[in-house]
Amino acid sequence: MIVVTGAAGRLGRMVVQLLVDQDRKVLATDRLDTDDLPAEFVRCDLADADAVESLLKEAESVIHMGAIPGPLREDPKIIFDNNVDSTYNVMMSAAELGLRRVVFSSSAFGMGWAHDGNAFAPLYLPLDEEHPMMPFEPYGLSKQVGEDIGRMIARNSDTTVVSLRFTNVAPPEIQAEFPWPAPTPENPLTLVMWAYADARDVAEAHVLALDASIEEYEAFMIAQPSSRFVEPTIDLVRNNFGDRVEIREGLGGTASVISTEKAQRLLGWRPRYDWR
Repeated sequence: MIVVTGAAGRLGRMVVQLLVDQDRKVLATDRLDTDDLPAEFVRCDLADADAVESLLKEAESVIHMGAIPGPLREDPKIIFDNNVDSTYNVMMSAAELGLRRVVFSSSAFGMGWAHDGNAFAPLYLPLDEEHPMMPFEPYGLSKQVGEDIGRMIARNSDTTVVSLRFTNVAPPEIQAEFPWPAPTPENPLTLVMWAYADARDVAEAHVLALDASIEEYEAFMIAQPSSRFVEPTIDLVRNNFGDRVEIREGLGGTASVISTEKAQRLLGWRPRYDWR
């Protein structure tokens, strides 16, 4: 059985449907009630450690998507406390109960999303999994801490962990507004927002991560292959960052500033959608 937390959310619903379409037994959970999922649903507050343990007792793996999604939805302390406590409870129970795998919805915002569009300058581009996480606010920090919990349980138990750092998920109505005006030093846009993700591809990445051949712990960047803009990416990088950022291979044309080479190589993930 696969437990999916955050199942009442947009992405959670898509993941549940993909699993059901594969004839997998699914237990969906959320702290909000819902009655229109194609799988058994149990309401659960993931901040309740005993309830989480009970939820996972019969599970083989868990896809942990339950969280306050983003830095602007709640008070920063509430975001951090909720996301870290729930992730700790899910991952610790998974390890103690001997679950095979945890798939964790992390975030590219942990790489350096900031309220000030000029605040984050990467060490190099495109961003990949080797670039350090450099959060500027509590939501991104909660995802970095969640990944550290995942690394810990992968070291001290037989449970393997996959973290998916997907960037801002743009629904069709937002993609219909692309291209956005190009960012400039005078009108900046925080770098990870130059990229975007399509919910359908993000959901598929979660399902692929369940069965990928992974030892202990791996993190993966997830984004669509191109940016939100029509201007060449290298020109945008040079205009916004000058010589401060090392430019590596993979930024030709309007390529995304986020590299998904590792996800394509190890998960077999292939982004299928592009706003163009």
